[in-house]
Amino acid sequence: MIKYIKQEMPDIHHKGEKKCYYRIETRGNMTHKDLLRQMALRGLSEGVAAMTIHRMTEAIVELMRQGFSVTIDGLGCFSMSLGVDKDKTVEDMEGTTKRNATSIIIRDVNYRADKKLVSALNHECKLVRGYTSRINRCRLTLPQRLNAARDYLSSHQIMRISDYVRLTGLSRTTASVELRRFAASVSTTGIDSSGSGPSLVYFLKHNE
Repeated sequence: MIKYIKQEMPDIHHKGEKKCYYRIETRGNMTHKDLLRQMALRGLSEGVAAMTIHRMTEAIVELMRQGFSVTIDGLGCFSMSLGVDKDKTVEDMEGTTKRNATSIIIRDVNYRADKKLVSALNHECKLVRGYTSRINRCRLTLPQRLNAARDYLSSHQIMRISDYVRLTGLSRTTASVELRRFAASVSTTGIDSSGSGPSLVYFLKHNE
């Protein structure tokens, strides 16, 4: 039996909707050796199973490096996705930022499961209900949260998203959206932002 979890989704648009999604309660990760043992239970020796997986991987790499996607009946389809090497800027469509082939990399291998595999899992798996995971509700109103942010920034130079999460009890996603809205209305809220990604911070903008 496999347990599933009913997970509440954050209401990032503040519409008052309580939507949810379902996810599997995972029991951990099985290793390559665990897979070989399972294959051995089905008539292959672990050595033969290991060599079969190795040769199959080599064959997939060879076909994909020639520009093919690879479909394995009952398992799924493998294809490559490209990206720009780290520390390299993305080229725009007008070509003002020139990129050469050495800066383009294989970013990932995409996998799309065969419908037969999904059907087999649906047939073999017995799902039972696990627990329900709810988002912690913030008891502060929006004006109270704004005041809490201002009070914090009155005694601290900057505020990060994690600081606002601790102040309000909001999820990180909701806190991030709310802070961006504060910064977008800086003339009203008095809160501005600087930086991006991990260096993104918020601060009080004083009238000059």
